[in-house]
Amino acid sequence: MNDLTSEQEEIRQWARDFARRSIAPRALALDKDPESPARDELLREAAHAGVIGASLPEFLGGAGHDAFTGVLATEEFAAACSGCTVLFGATTLGISPILLCGDPAPLMQFVPPLVESWQTDAPRLAALAATEPDTGSDFIFGHADGRAKTRAVRDGNGYRINGRKVFISNGSIASLVTVFATTGPGASMRDGMSCFVVPSDTPGFSVGSVFDKMGQRACPAAELVFEDVWVPQEYLLGQEGTGWALNRMIMSVSRAPVAAIALGIARSAYEKALEYAEVRVQGGKPIVRHQAMQLMLADMAIRVEAARALVWKAARAVAAGEPSLKLSSMAKTYASDAAVANATDAIQILGGYGYMHEYGVEKLLRDAKLTQIYEGTNQINRFEIMEAVSDERA
Repeated sequence: MNDLTSEQEEIRQWARDFARRSIAPRALALDKDPESPARDELLREAAHAGVIGASLPEFLGGAGHDAFTGVLATEEFAAACSGCTVLFGATTLGISPILLCGDPAPLMQFVPPLVESWQTDAPRLAALAATEPDTGSDFIFGHADGRAKTRAVRDGNGYRINGRKVFISNGSIASLVTVFATTGPGASMRDGMSCFVVPSDTPGFSVGSVFDKMGQRACPAAELVFEDVWVPQEYLLGQEGTGWALNRMIMSVSRAPVAAIALGIARSAYEKALEYAEVRVQGGKPIVRHQAMQLMLADMAIRVEAARALVWKAARAVAAGEPSLKLSSMAKTYASDAAVANATDAIQILGGYGYMHEYGVEKLLRDAKLTQIYEGTNQINRFEIMEAVSDERA
């Protein structure tokens, strides 16, 4: 399946070249030691090459990649290392509320300084803070009885924020955080959530634990603490109480890139397994010629192609200005399930070598598992798919 324009092919090749040159050689080292200097080196290279923020419009200093070309690049990056891909993409996710809130003032206040820093030796990053210790899926569904414990209370000509967020990608290294908080006493998720910009040097903001993750270790996941963090009124994104709707909008455009990350893992698992099967001899012939291996490899190839079809369809809908949460949820769910299945099969095909860290295959399984969890667990995504189907049939 390849109906790409010459420009799209060029972008995909550009991403593939960067992945091979800058990501792949560092993938195992960053998996072992996420805090190593290799992370800062990679971030500088990614920022200088235009990888970080490539989807930003050109007037803000980005490359203006649309959602579809974005997933083409994301698949290539993730095939080399999904954790590194999230390390880059978390900044785009972090500034997405600023881009989508509809207010040009915070857009011009906060985004250009970030972009300008990407050509320096100290590129600044962003993070989005939504998940709380006791609030994950409630936040996505907006249950009437769900409450975010992080609260923002009016104080003078601004807001004072108190609370705690967890599992925040880039949280420990971000210069700018967009945080969702409840505004108004007794407000539910759907009508009482608001989103704020919080620079990391704001008094009262601090980083708590940096979690020791199972996979996608190149990108740190941190606990963020807000203790009487005061921000001015203009740091509120959009209108008070519109945060839940803003988050739904973000998910409708962010799940396709997450699906592309899973697709990259699934493809990498298949390619590594196929390459091994072509050279590993058992019973006097390469194991790729054994029927048992052929059946497994065929299923892996099917999963990759089917996942890519869904990912492309979802991304093209976003690029056309018609984002579909149903399509994005389908792509994310199928691709992440395919990634876990392919990584498991790749380990089986490589046998003992697949189980060893230095071959990079067991890493794929650890990385793949997270794609079934973040951006809404696959169980939640399936509920959302059926909610959309029910709405269509009503």
